[in-house]
This record gives sequence, structure tokens and C-alpha cells, in this order.
Amino acid sequence: MRLLPLIFLVLLSACATHPGKVGFVRSASDYAEPVLRTPEGELRGMRGAGVRAFLGVPYAVPPVGELRWRAPQPVQPWAGTRDATRIGADCTQALGPKSILGGGGGVVFGSEDCLYLNIYGPAVAPERLRPVIVYLPGGAFTVGSGANYDPSRLAVEQDRLVVTVNYRLGALGWLAHPEFAADGGGVGGNWGLMDQQAALRWVHQRIAAFGGDPGDVTLIGESAGAWSACHLMTSPASEGLFQRVILQSGTCVEPGSLWSADEAAGGGETFAASVGCEGPNAVACLRAAPAGRIARAASTRSGLNGPGSWGPIYGDATVPLAPPLAFVQGRFTKVPVIVGSNRDEGRLFAVKVRDTERYRAQTLWMYGDDGPGVLDRYPIGPEGPGATMARSFTDQKFACPADALRRVLARHVPVWGYEFADADAPFALSALLNASYDLGAYHASEATYVFGTKWIFADPARFTPEKRALSDRMMRLWAGFGHDADFEAGWPRAADSGLIRVFQPTGDLMDNGFAARSRCDFWATTRFGPVAPR
Repeated sequence: MRLLPLIFLVLLSACATHPGKVGFVRSASDYAEPVLRTPEGELRGMRGAGVRAFLGVPYAVPPVGELRWRAPQPVQPWAGTRDATRIGADCTQALGPKSILGGGGGVVFGSEDCLYLNIYGPAVAPERLRPVIVYLPGGAFTVGSGANYDPSRLAVEQDRLVVTVNYRLGALGWLAHPEFAADGGGVGGNWGLMDQQAALRWVHQRIAAFGGDPGDVTLIGESAGAWSACHLMTSPASEGLFQRVILQSGTCVEPGSLWSADEAAGGGETFAASVGCEGPNAVACLRAAPAGRIARAASTRSGLNGPGSWGPIYGDATVPLAPPLAFVQGRFTKVPVIVGSNRDEGRLFAVKVRDTERYRAQTLWMYGDDGPGVLDRYPIGPEGPGATMARSFTDQKFACPADALRRVLARHVPVWGYEFADADAPFALSALLNASYDLGAYHASEATYVFGTKWIFADPARFTPEKRALSDRMMRLWAGFGHDADFEAGWPRAADSGLIRVFQPTGDLMDNGFAARSRCDFWATTRFGPVAPR
């Protein structure tokens, strides 16, 4: 899928203020700067308007110089009191018409010194350690940061600590190369995933100092963050780092995003050559190359979106088994899981498909030999070719993998499923996108409801009373997962029936027809169907 519309949205987001700065705290009449001691030294945070936040907290040594493309190292002690009232730098990333998918070029911003997290919670001291939510942001493994979101409302209203995380992106986060093996840690390709795991270890070891319970952690990921969390479930080193998982619009059983370490390393030398690093000293050359040159170089491996993109791999020490195999065999961190998707995921990506000819050509290009079958099962409907294209993409990339993952996980752990289905979810960039159809419950639209705060895509100030009530329900459920005694009373487990909860402003409903209306039986017959058996 050519994601040109999304590119422009991301370019615009680069110019936006990071909501995670929570500037309203600094301007509050009761503003104060509390000081907290950690094993590495003192931190000076911010408190006001009912919120306490510690921003830009380092969880690892900056991965620069000789530490580029090496496992994250534990943060070192500092002298004096460290300022934690400002977010850390975004990780180095390139924004442009091709770079969003790994195709190279673009405008580079951010820094390699970026392994920071942000901690938000209520201003009042807890009577006991608070449950913790760790949130992994999305962005196709090429863009984004933890500070793109403001989770302060979720934290305060649900009495939680919420942690947002930066991790390495693009080639700096996901490059594999045969010569990396000389360091004794394999060919690489999972640096960003290792960062996320290091952040979870930091939370496990340090969050009690902030009033959080290290034995009560919910890991949430959205889009690329969900693909990451899914992979982390299959990593042996994740055991004990989280007690439940919520996957929002991303699984690790979709075939186009599953690649082995050896496959990824196969493109390493070509990548090195593309930035002028060849011969016996190629890795040393790569580590000395300017970060901007690395960030602007095109991917030469396969990742989230197939060839020429970036993302996690399997077959290394971090993720030894292909995730679908790990789930089938029960060789993963066995914790309760919520797996969900949005009804109109693909509508954010298909706005350039405006006529029948483009629809047919795009479908055949995307699905190859399976393309004619896709055209037969997705005839252009009243909403036009773009919306029809979006429907097939939603079903193949998001809906059916979510259904398949729920079914295989249910053999081992408690699983719940959902579909976010607000047909009129607010979207702040409609004029820029100029779509020929309503965006509906587009990709990432649920984030506004889960956090209840403004971000680049939407502003909850546009919520109707019904939408506000839906947001309140979702926040309570996300925070109450694993805690509320009556959680299952209103949300039965998915099990083998495929039963899911459909979230909508008019009132939620339970639906066991999700797989059928997503045409999952059809997709299972194609090479684009989920790898995990239904």
C-alpha cells in the first residue's frame, strides 16, 4: 500500500508540539518541582494541576559511537540533580515521501542520544504502589516518540503511573549485518526491540521509587508498538517484566511483517555499501558515519511492510522462534492479553485510490497472484474504490491477523478481543487529507479515546457526550484490565468462538461474526493470510 497521505500527516506532526510535554502542568497555579532519588541520582520533576511528571528520564546509556548497533547499556549515575521537567530528544528519524516506509531520503531530525522515557501519575502520594502502564508508540518503526502522546488524564483519572518510551528507529534501530556477529551478539536487527526490553527492565527495577508497582505492569502497544509488544511476548528475557498486554492494531502473525535474522542480514552489506562502507572495515565505517546519512539511506531488508522496510526479526537471542510458532507451541510469556483492531484501519492509507482503474492496478500490485481473488471478493461498493481498497487492506493486515492471534493465544492464556468502530471518530487533518470518503474508525483513531487528550490526529474537544462516554469506558477498561473484579462480566473472553467487543458511541455490543465479515476464511487460503492457524 502506498502510504503517501500518511507521509504528509507525519511531516506535519514533526512540526507539532509534543503533547507529552504537558505544558499545562508548568503553567498551573500550584506548580512545584519535586525531587526524587533514584539509584543513579536525583531527578527534579514537575507537579501541578493534579499531575506529577518526570520527563526525559534516561533508561540506558546513549547508543552513540562504538555503542551504535549494540545492545543498550545500563544508565550510569550522575552528579547533582538531573532536570526531568523536559522531554528528551526524539530518536533520529527521517521524514519524507519514501522514508516513512524505509525507502530513504527525507528531512532528518532527532538524536541518537534518545533512550529516554516519561513517567506520568497523579500528584497525590499513593496509599500503596500504583499499577503501571508502559506504552510503546507506533510509527512504522521509522518515526515517532513517546512524547507524541499525553497520558496524564488516563494516569490521574484511573490512578495509574503511565510510562511512554523512545526506542531506536529506522536503520539505527533495525539494521542487521553479518559482521555484527563478531561482537558475539548475533547479526543484529532488533536494536529497537532490545531498547524496549531495556526500558521494561528499568521500570521493573526503578518504578517503585516513583510510586509504581514493578509486579503490576500492563504493556500497551499501538501499531508498530503493538507489533513490538507481540514480539516481546515471545522473547525469553521478557519473563516477569509485564503481567498483561494490550495490542492495539498490530500483531506478529501477519506474514508480510515476519522475517528471520538471516533474511535481514542478507541486505546488510548492500546497505553498508549504499552509505559508502565496504570491505573488511565496513562495520567500523558504519559506526563512524553521520547519523543523518544512515537515517536517509533506504532499507535493503524486509520489515513491517515487506521488502524495503524496517521492523523486528526472529531467529536471534532476543526472539529465538518465529512468533507464530512460539504461540502455537506455548513458548511465550503467558499473561492475559487484549488483541484489537479498528474497523476502518485502511482508510487512512487509501485516499489516493479514486477510480476503478487505480483500484484494480493497486490490488493486483499488492496481492500478485491472489489479486484476482481479492477483486472478486471486494467488488467496488457504493462508497467507491478507495473505501473498498481500504476494506481489503484492513481485513488482510489487521483484522484477520488479530482474529487468528486471539484464537491461538486462547489455547494458553486468557484473551479478550475488540473492534473500535466509531464511524465518526474525530480527525484533525481532514482538509490536508482530502479523502473522497469518511475516515470512520481509521488507524490510530482509538488512541484519542484511550488517552482522552489531544494529539496530532485528533482533539477530544470535538467529542460528543456519547464519544466522551465511550472514551471513559475504554480508559476504565484499559486501566481495569487485570484489576476490576467485574471486568469479565461485561466483556467475555474471546476463546475459540471469536467473540469480540465492538466499541461504539451508541453503546458497545458483543459480536461473534467478526471473522466472517472480515473474510478471514478467504484470506487464510492466500499467501497473505495470518501465519497462526485459526
